[in-house]
Amino acid sequence: MSSSEQLQLNEIKNLIVAGDLVKASAACRSVIEKTDSIEAIFLLGIITSQMGLHGESLTLFEKAAAQLPERSDVAYNYGNALQAMGKLDAAIGQWSRAAKLNPKLADAHFNLGLAFSKKTEWANAIVHYEMARDLQPGNAVAHYSLGNANFRSGSREAARECFECAVALNPEYTEAWINLGLAALRIGDSGFATEALEKAIDLDPSNIVAHFNLGQALLHEAMFERGYAECEWRRRAYTLPFPEQGQPAWEGGNPSGQRVLVYAEQGHGDTIQFLRYAQGLSERGATVLLHCHPSLVHLFEDAAGIDSVSSFGDPPAEFETYAPLVSLPHLLRQAEPDSAPPAPYLSAPSALKLPDGENVLKVGLVWAGNPLHDDDANRSVPLTTLGPLLEIKNIRFFSLQVGDRSLETIGQGKVENLTDLAPDLSNYQDTAAAISALDLVISVDTSVAHLAGALGSPVWLLLPRIADWRWPREGERTPWYPTMRLFRQEDDAGWPPVIGRVRESLLELAD
Repeated sequence: MSSSEQLQLNEIKNLIVAGDLVKASAACRSVIEKTDSIEAIFLLGIITSQMGLHGESLTLFEKAAAQLPERSDVAYNYGNALQAMGKLDAAIGQWSRAAKLNPKLADAHFNLGLAFSKKTEWANAIVHYEMARDLQPGNAVAHYSLGNANFRSGSREAARECFECAVALNPEYTEAWINLGLAALRIGDSGFATEALEKAIDLDPSNIVAHFNLGQALLHEAMFERGYAECEWRRRAYTLPFPEQGQPAWEGGNPSGQRVLVYAEQGHGDTIQFLRYAQGLSERGATVLLHCHPSLVHLFEDAAGIDSVSSFGDPPAEFETYAPLVSLPHLLRQAEPDSAPPAPYLSAPSALKLPDGENVLKVGLVWAGNPLHDDDANRSVPLTTLGPLLEIKNIRFFSLQVGDRSLETIGQGKVENLTDLAPDLSNYQDTAAAISALDLVISVDTSVAHLAGALGSPVWLLLPRIADWRWPREGERTPWYPTMRLFRQEDDAGWPPVIGRVRESLLELAD
């Protein structure tokens, strides 16, 4: 390379740093036209990438990478261009090559962490985020990103440590304060979670995510009135799941004489639990129109306080105002669980006919919830975990499990006292009919447990050590459902001790 060409390339680099991309592009193309310089081709790849001309950029980097195979900066930028064109796996290949050529290239490891996070390959993401953090220990974003990967992989303690490092390095890092609060909440430290989320709100008073998660932390602290109020921030973040046409939201005034559309924007369990509050609206003179999941429609048609039910996907009846179902405790000023309309508030039309058994206790089992729930790994168990229960004589067990996890009854092998009811359960009304025919339901924290409680049927709920906010931290009873008994993990020993206590209680019942 001649000294003249080097001077021209240096000038082009200065123009790139200064952000004068148009002038830099023209100068680069002039050099390429005269000399076909591979270095100028590489620089033009960077320029076109920054200008959003990703197709041209990709062609330039491909040529540069072929002639400069030992250059980590070429491989790194080539990876960036591939990512911009949606070629994530190819980008991973180039960033991996860049990191191998230059093990101290923190940006390559960071991008690999991002890429593997997009692929939900959390173990790989953690490896590269750790390398990026170790190479740049003062980079708050590297600590934050590693925290996110740890959190998503289930390593909540490690995630908390990462977020703590991020906010120590950058005390004004709002997102890190939010995720620090979430990590603390998931390991049972709701008091600290509240402090972290309040700090995030101090930094960004209008942050919807911070307010909503503060609401969750406050509910864990049994501060229901303020907790529900903070959870109302969620309503600013999503589109209503029904064809609202300009009607005003009900904000807690006098609903007498109005047709109020109450819609279920949360999951099935929340919908069953909070359905009771429709009675409060009805008692205040409103006509209550419920809009909910198709599988719940028939079950709710005769529920107290409900005048009509429509299904998601179908147009609701005409209404004057609307409210989310989960907002009713806040809007009705019935935040304390003890002030909620009591269970039972649902009924099954008729009991499902089950096989007769003389002097046999009939017990329903549910071992898994929604696999898409972000805490499913802690809440659900394999059917084999319930094995010690299935061995008890004088008890006939019935599986209320539906979906893919119901197939575990096949993997368990033939069990004389376990009958799979899944083929008979096409909706929640069917499940209610099955529950009504049973003496007891034993369930993990999922919608069937709420259904049994709402029906007033005996139900034993299996809870992880860090349970959802709605279940008291201590004791075996909950104000939500008088017929429910709580069996919770008491330490890090996991499920076996819980199942042991359940077995002892079942033996007493079956005796």
